[in-house]
Amino acid sequence: MKKIRLFGTDIRGPTKESVNDIALSDPDFLSYFGIDATGYTQKEINETTYFVCMKHLSESMGKLPIRQYKITEKQGRERFDNESLFRILNIEPNPYMTASTFWQAVELNRNDNGNAFVLIKRYTRGRRRGQIKGLWPLQFNRVTIYVDDAGWCGKKNAVWYEWKAENDKSYIFSPKNILHFKSSMTYKGLIGIAVKDALKLQIQTAGYSEQFLQKLYKGNMFGGKILLQYTGDLDYKGKDVLIKSVERYGNSVGTGKFLPLPLGITASSLEMKLSDAEFSELTKLNALQIASAFGIKPNILNNYEKSSYSNSETQQLDFYINSLLPIIKQYSEELTRKLIYDGILEHDAKALFKLDPVKQMSVLKTGMNNLLYTVNEAREELGLPYIDNEKANIPVGNGNYITLDQVGEQKKGGQIEQDNTE
Repeated sequence: MKKIRLFGTDIRGPTKESVNDIALSDPDFLSYFGIDATGYTQKEINETTYFVCMKHLSESMGKLPIRQYKITEKQGRERFDNESLFRILNIEPNPYMTASTFWQAVELNRNDNGNAFVLIKRYTRGRRRGQIKGLWPLQFNRVTIYVDDAGWCGKKNAVWYEWKAENDKSYIFSPKNILHFKSSMTYKGLIGIAVKDALKLQIQTAGYSEQFLQKLYKGNMFGGKILLQYTGDLDYKGKDVLIKSVERYGNSVGTGKFLPLPLGITASSLEMKLSDAEFSELTKLNALQIASAFGIKPNILNNYEKSSYSNSETQQLDFYINSLLPIIKQYSEELTRKLIYDGILEHDAKALFKLDPVKQMSVLKTGMNNLLYTVNEAREELGLPYIDNEKANIPVGNGNYITLDQVGEQKKGGQIEQDNTE
C-alpha cells in the first residue's frame, strides 16, 4: 500500500487517556476543533506581504454565500436551497464556528499548507440517516493519504484518509466523507503544493528585509557599521567588553546620540545608505512577486503608483476572473460531488461587486424594462420584502417592445389600416 505522507510522524498505537485541566487558548484544546495554534507563529505568516495575501483570499472566500441550483427542462437553471444544508453551508457548519470563520479557515489552510481537509459528519440513525449533520475542519498535520494500490481494502487504487486524534487514535475515512481542497499546483491531483514551498526564497528575503528594518529602528537608525580604532591590542574578551559598553550607550542610555569612548579610542562610521542599495525598490519588487503568485493585485498591497479609480475597478474584476474564479470552481465541484445528489452548489459572487445605490437602481431598472427582472426579484436585490400580488411575479417591460412572432405584423396592420382608410 502506497502512503502519501503530508506531515507528521509514524503511526503509533493508542495510549491510555488522561484528564488534565487546560485553558481555552491551549494548543491541544484548539487542535481538537481543527485549529492549529502553532501555525500562527511560523515565519511565513509573519511576513507582511504573505499575511496580506492570506488574509485577502480567506476573507474573499469567507464572505461569499453558497447557493444550491437545480437544472430542469422547463425552468432551466433554478435556485433551490435545501433548508438544513443552507444553514450548514452559510450559517453554522458546526456548533463552534460560524460559516464565515469556517470557510476563512479552510481557505487559509488551502493556501498556507496546499491542502485543506473537512470531515463530513452524517446522521447514522433515524429518518435523517445519511443526511449531513455538520462540517468539521481537520488539522492538516494530522492527516495522511493512503493509496491502496494492492487492493487490500477491497478496491484496487482506492484512496483513504487517515486522521489521527490527540490521543493517537487513528480514524480512516473514505473520500466521500472528506472534503479535500487543494492548491492550484498539483502533480498527480492527490495533494497540492503550498505556495510558500515554491516561493521559499522570495518569502525568506521579504522576512530578512523586515528584520533589517527592525534592527535599524532598534539601533536608533544607525544602519552602518561603527569602526573603533585604538592603539595596541586587545584579546577577544577585552574586545567584547569594549563593544558591549559602546552598544549600551547607543541602545539604552539617553537618546543614543552620544557615545562616550575611552581615551585613545576613536570611532568612524562605515555607511551603506538604503538608497544606494535600492532597498525600497527591491523590497517592492519582491512583494509584487509574492503577491502575483497568489493572484493578488498591486492595489491590495496599497501600491497605487500606476493605478486610478477605473484601473482599480479593472484590477478587482481581473482578480475575480483570473484569481478567484478558479478557486470558486474547485470549491463548487468538490461540494457538489460530496454533499448533494441533484443539482449544483456554487458561490454567489455578487458580494464582490456591490454597486452604489444609483448604479444598482439603474441596473435593476434596465433589467425590468427588458423583461429580465420581475418586480419582486428587483425588490429582493434591494433587500426589500416581496409585494403580495401575483402581478409582481410577472415580467413587465416597455410597451413599445414586441415579441419575436409579432415582427412584421405592425407594418402589415398599418398597410391594411391604410388600405381600409382609402
